Amino acid sequence: MRRRSSGPFLPQRDGTFRLNVAPDVAELVVHLSGELRDVLTQADSGDPALRRLFPAAYHNDAELDAEYQELMRGELTASRLTALGRVIEVFTGPERSLTRGDMELFLQTTNAIRLLLGTMLDVSEDDPDGSDDQDDPDAGHHHLYAYLGWLLEAAVSALIGSPGGNA
Repeated sequence: MRRRSSGPFLPQRDGTFRLNVAPDVAELVVHLSGELRDVLTQADSGDPALRRLFPAAYHNDAELDAEYQELMRGELTASRLTALGRVIEVFTGPERSLTRGDMELFLQTTNAIRLLLGTMLDVSEDDPDGSDDQDDPDAGHHHLYAYLGWLLEAAVSALIGSPGGNA
């Protein structure tokens, strides 16, 4: 007898994924996606919080990097906004089904949210999971950061484990 898999993204025989999250998790993803959309559309391009979303392409040449940012930033922003829109649509819709493409957009969006949150929390490679100190005023944000990492891992695992699964 085949054991049913569990998790937030359940691979289906037709190559899609059934979204298996509680309503509050779906609301959280939609809320965070909306906040990212606001940051992308309203933040000043020099805002330090965006440094991980739009990293320098040329670290040793500020003029060349400024040219690159001018050429690519609009395209990168448009791509992220398209992904955000689709993630919001899927997580608020009644269908609760994602295509492989939707899963990739979810990965892109969740990673961007996590990068932004990690920048705000000043997460480093030395302390990737953040603070375990419950008295830390940012403890909740660190837990959110870790949870988003878990969602990313679950999405990648679902993609890899599905038919044709080369994430």
